[in-house]
Amino acid sequence: MDQNTLSIYIHELRNQCLHMQASFNLFNQAANAGQSQGVLFGGQMILMPASQISALLWPSRARARGRGEALRKVLQLPEKHALNDRRLSEIWERSDEKTEEWIANTKGQQIIFDLVGDPASVGDGTTTIDAVYRGYNPTNQVYSYRGVAFNLPALAKAVSDVAGRVNSVYQQLFPEQAKAEAAQAAAAQKAAAEQQQAATAAAAPAPAPAAPAPQAAPAAKGPAAKSPAKKAAAKKPAAKKAAAKKPAAKKEAATKSAVKKAPVKKAAAKKPAAKKPAAKK
Repeated sequence: MDQNTLSIYIHELRNQCLHMQASFNLFNQAANAGQSQGVLFGGQMILMPASQISALLWPSRARARGRGEALRKVLQLPEKHALNDRRLSEIWERSDEKTEEWIANTKGQQIIFDLVGDPASVGDGTTTIDAVYRGYNPTNQVYSYRGVAFNLPALAKAVSDVAGRVNSVYQQLFPEQAKAEAAQAAAAQKAAAEQQQAATAAAAPAPAPAAPAPQAAPAAKGPAAKSPAKKAAAKKPAAKKAAAKKPAAKKEAATKSAVKKAPVKKAAAKKPAAKKPAAKK
């Protein structure tokens, strides 16, 4: 394989690994949000780049086996690998015919078209994964398509292994481009982390204002420091005396008003003195 051809294949393998990572991001976001259709869509998107990588590195057709061997040699990939699975590499070939085959093979069975959950928990409990057209079981993390099961964590681990080898060769073939892309990715990751941190800080509730700390009384150095407190305490009885004097003033005022009423009684006593001229007649 010449250098130019190798460069093209390494570029495509690297892109498919990036697509695989993006598909897993979509799948995880949908799973965390509890969106069933998003989970099924994300799982199907994971199978697409995984199938492409498998077909490029482990082709099933005889005329392409030389290309697969050359690529595996450059990447130092062993023949025994999780991506060396013909069910995966040929999953999109004759797709319409495979759908017809699935319908024929499941006649008379309880089938499930789209499912997020355990097939055994649906209906009468007799449904197997073969009778699930498209589904994902969160219990064992298996995604099934037309009755064919794929373990997603195993796929992720296998593609991660291939991606590491592809990136190593990519850096050797395109050192300047790889360096620039690495710096750009690091800057984007830093910006995303800062944005996430800012969003978290904005969503956090504002802390309650702290209560003022109690101030400790200064330690007494001698008798002089205690004297102001004693004087302040002595003023309280004085206030009570002033309050006590006020009722006394009210009593004096009451006495004076009684004295003022006395002349009214004397005026009533003068009435007999007016009868004396009548007695002289």
